[in-house]
Amino acid sequence: MTIGIFEMEHFEGAYPVIRLFDLPGNSLVIYTNDQTFNRFRELFGDTITAYSWVIRRSDESLYHFLLRVYRDSRNRCPDLLYFNTISNNHLLYALLIGRLKQTRVVITVHDINCLFKSAPGYSFKSIVRHIGKKRLTQLVKEFNVVSSTMTSYLQNIAGQDKKIHNIPGAVFEHRKTCQQIAAAIRLVVPGSIDNKRRDYARVFDLLQLAERQGLTIDLVILGGYVGDYGKEILVKAKTYTGKFTRVLSYETDLIHQEEFDRQLDEAHFIFIPSVVETTICGSIPEVYGITKSSGNIFDVIKHAKPFIIPERLNVGADLHPSCFGYFQLEEIVNFLLQLIRQPEQYADWQARALLVSEGYTIERMRKENASLFTC
Repeated sequence: MTIGIFEMEHFEGAYPVIRLFDLPGNSLVIYTNDQTFNRFRELFGDTITAYSWVIRRSDESLYHFLLRVYRDSRNRCPDLLYFNTISNNHLLYALLIGRLKQTRVVITVHDINCLFKSAPGYSFKSIVRHIGKKRLTQLVKEFNVVSSTMTSYLQNIAGQDKKIHNIPGAVFEHRKTCQQIAAAIRLVVPGSIDNKRRDYARVFDLLQLAERQGLTIDLVILGGYVGDYGKEILVKAKTYTGKFTRVLSYETDLIHQEEFDRQLDEAHFIFIPSVVETTICGSIPEVYGITKSSGNIFDVIKHAKPFIIPERLNVGADLHPSCFGYFQLEEIVNFLLQLIRQPEQYADWQARALLVSEGYTIERMRKENASLFTC
């Protein structure tokens, strides 16, 4: 099979797609831009040459790049064209897909309501955007979501005649690290510092509660900043002082993959202070765990780490064994104090996290999505 994979934003989410399609007899071509290609290089290393790459130049318009994608697809005649992210210029993508009538197309939907519940505004731009989204949802017969908790919602809103796949945002490649709890518990909050995705006020509230209880925590804010909010959080992290708690952050908008992976490998828990209701796409509401999924969940899978989340966040039953859900931050403090007093209990959390991640191996994902990986 010849597979075309399109991704210019979520390099980390496209990685498992590429790995899953990397089968004997398959030929893969990746359509991306130069910035995302550099991030792919960090992930794939020397094996990056195993795939063909069509890269958008920094001075090239999206229209001209998609025209190159069209011509390349006409030459290669791919069996499948997989769009892992389409977040703008939907009408251009619809025009491209409409011209490739004989090509099987799959689109990953990251924000379901954004794509399927758009409404025309009063400006020309908003009207064109709405038309593009509607045309895409009419043309495409197969969609993918990265979380199983999103499949039923998308099936209902897209219609029963559409095929829904579930390729997760990470696969487990037997990466495991054995941690022990000694003097402090290490929590990592991964992802861009964005208040539409995570509530960082909860992070500092937790640290203050831990201070009052004498709980030793090393907390890492593992993400680049987004806008003024991100800068404010970085200032707060830099100036934070505590007797029992410490904060590490990065004054950058980009954390290299090697450092990102190292910090998660050294974590005891991944802390996900996720918002639940949000509006990523203008004023269109989304609900984490139902209409969109947190990328932090895939950090959990990739690194086989137990994690801490708000109880309201729907992550799926298969992840529950390694998940500590909380209603109040005091519950986290009490839980971690217990682990400090009885650190041997952490081994059980590690074992459960490993068992959860083993349900997301490449072999398992191919088997569960067999219709996507065969002609």
